[in-house]
Amino acid sequence: MKKIAILLGIVSLVAFGESERGNNVNFGVGAFYRNSVYKQKDNNEILPVPFVGVMYKDFYYEAPIELGYRFFKTENLTLSAYGRYNLYSGYKPKDLVDEYKDMDRRKDDFHIGLRERYKFSSTGLELASHVSGDVSGRSDGLLARMELNRLTQFSDKVFVQPYVAVEYMNSNYVDYYFGITKDEAGRNINDGKEYKADDSFNFEVGIRGFVDITKNFKLLASAGYTRYGNGVADSPLVRDRDIFVVGGGVSYVIPF
Repeated sequence: MKKIAILLGIVSLVAFGESERGNNVNFGVGAFYRNSVYKQKDNNEILPVPFVGVMYKDFYYEAPIELGYRFFKTENLTLSAYGRYNLYSGYKPKDLVDEYKDMDRRKDDFHIGLRERYKFSSTGLELASHVSGDVSGRSDGLLARMELNRLTQFSDKVFVQPYVAVEYMNSNYVDYYFGITKDEAGRNINDGKEYKADDSFNFEVGIRGFVDITKNFKLLASAGYTRYGNGVADSPLVRDRDIFVVGGGVSYVIPF
C-alpha cells in the first residue's frame, strides 16, 4: 500500500546524497495526507512521520522502518540488503465502515529484501528496484518495485526528482490485507461471501524534492499518485483504487 514511502523516499534521497560526502545523521519530522484505499469511516487521513536516518560507511538506518547494508558499490551500481517494517500497512476494524467492523485486525508486517540502484551516466536517469518477502508470519507476502527517476538540480539549493514506478504485490500479500476469510464471512460480512484476492500490479507516478535552507537544514516535499491493479481494486474492502498522497517535512543533517 502507498503509505509513508512517498515521504520517506525523500529522506532516503537526502541520506544517500549526503553519504557521498561521508557519514551522517539525518533527523526530522514530517506528515502526509492521503485518501484511504479502504472503506473507512474517515476517507481522508493526515499521519505524522518522525524519522531518523543514519549513514555509516556501508550501513544505513532509516527510522522508523528500515535497516540495511550496501554490500556492492561501483560508480553506477549499488546493491543493498535490508530489513523493513512496513508501518501503516494494516488496518484496525474500528476504523472501517460499520459493514466491516467485525473484520480481524490486519497488522503491519516485516520484510527482508534486496535493493538495487543503477545510475545512467549519460542521461542522469536512475533505475531503482527492490524485492522483499515477509518474515513476520503475518502476510507471508512478496513485494517488488521498479522505479525510474531523474534528480534535477534547479539551483544551488533546490533539488527535484520526478519518478514513475511499477509495483507488484503477490496474492498472499493482497489476500492478507484485502481479502475476507471464510471465518470473517461467517460473521455476516460481505453478505456471507468469502473473498480470495489475486496478485496485483500497481502504477505510480510522482515527484519529490528538497530545498537546502542552510548547509544542514532542509525542507522536504513530495506528491504522488498510485493506481492499484485489479487484485486490490476488486476487494469489497476497497473504496478507491486511485490514491493521492502529499507529504512534507523538515530535516537536519549532521556529518560525522
